[in-house]
Amino acid sequence: MGELNLLRREQIMVWIVIGLLVAMLFAAFSGRLLIAEKRSIASQADNEAQMLIASLKTQAAGGADTARSAGAVGYSVLAMPVSKAATPLEGLAIGQNDFLPETYRVTARGAHTFFGQSDPENSLRLALGNFDVAFIVIWVLPLLAIGLFFDIVVGERERGVLALASVAGASVGRIVRYKWWSRFSVLALLLAFALFLSALLQQGPWGTTTTFVLTGWIVTTIVYLALWCALALYVSTVTRSSESAATYLAGAWLVFVVLVPAIGNLLVTSVVPPPSRVELTATLREATEQADKAIAAQREQWFFDHPDVSGDMDRQAYYASVARSEAEIDKVMSPLLAEFAQNSRDQQRIVESLKYLSPSTLTFRALTALSGSDGDQHAAFRDAVIAFHEKWRRFFVSRIETAEAMTAEDYDRLPVFEPPAYETRAILRLLIAPMLVMLGLTCGLCFLASRRLRNPEDIFALSSQNRYS
Repeated sequence: MGELNLLRREQIMVWIVIGLLVAMLFAAFSGRLLIAEKRSIASQADNEAQMLIASLKTQAAGGADTARSAGAVGYSVLAMPVSKAATPLEGLAIGQNDFLPETYRVTARGAHTFFGQSDPENSLRLALGNFDVAFIVIWVLPLLAIGLFFDIVVGERERGVLALASVAGASVGRIVRYKWWSRFSVLALLLAFALFLSALLQQGPWGTTTTFVLTGWIVTTIVYLALWCALALYVSTVTRSSESAATYLAGAWLVFVVLVPAIGNLLVTSVVPPPSRVELTATLREATEQADKAIAAQREQWFFDHPDVSGDMDRQAYYASVARSEAEIDKVMSPLLAEFAQNSRDQQRIVESLKYLSPSTLTFRALTALSGSDGDQHAAFRDAVIAFHEKWRRFFVSRIETAEAMTAEDYDRLPVFEPPAYETRAILRLLIAPMLVMLGLTCGLCFLASRRLRNPEDIFALSSQNRYS
């Protein structure tokens, strides 16, 4: 209790408690608003689509031409919104949700018509980043650990506490360990409490999966905190002054939290550069022009074969030509879309191999995986959208090719999108390796610091070197 009373008298812990709680709760509320906005847009789009389907079903039963035309419905009237499934506590880590869309409007046209609309909606937010709980954990938590632990050994030595304790026969190592565990326990409990309150601010029912995600968040952040506290302890045992310890730890924060992730991102985009969107747009324009020319030629041939008809082609012939045109465009665009998907997978593999260079990257990957906002979850969603689009396209094209009119019952048989499920076992397997790596580093740093503390002469020798240097 002596260490806790000391912190309370100095009011250090009071300000840490207030600052961390306020920052975490504000970040959690900000993340909730962002996710709620996205979910509201997705829900509104789905409701509108369901109302349109119900209206088309009624019109088809009444014999309306548009509602009975598979081509008109599939290519022009109905765009089915499909959305990424909501995951527990996704508001705590926005992750890739600002880079990649969570809702697509699928039609019977080619996949390029909706996959091409993947630019972020808010460029300013993308440039500044998201102020979410993951940001507090990755960026701010190490600074709190540095502020509390940078002088845990060297500061006590400079104040003469360790020398006095050694003369009195007390164990220097025991004193330092007590101070370290006291501060770490308070900070870890405060962090767990702040995360629990942040989770309560999120929307959605609280079930077993939510408990799993929150537990994973708490364990991951505490391990991350322990690593920085262990690093501060070790640096404090090998430096000559508090100023040097603070400088070294600030440099470590700059390297592992800022520089290494930034260099990793730069390396990923340099080794596996994304395909040119200019090329994608130019290819799409060229393919569309060729398809339009083919449609015009087919239209002229149709009128040549039907000299008794004036005006436009009949509806069936027109949409049959559109289906052939879309198939040709899709044949040209599919390789480019596949190149974008392969590029994303290649970048993901490089990121996976580089994540062990920085504990902040390891932690961020773990937190976004728990919240379902990492690249893997979005890749699975994209694959599910591709599979659904193929079913949706075949549903309408098969009716266009056979000149089969849509009936009211057909609207009940429309393909249904099934988003990929949140697999807790897969997430758990993903977390094991990063947690073991950070625990190993933490134990190694604590072991090295303990060896130094077993020989107080080494600690006091640093003070003598500093005095005479």
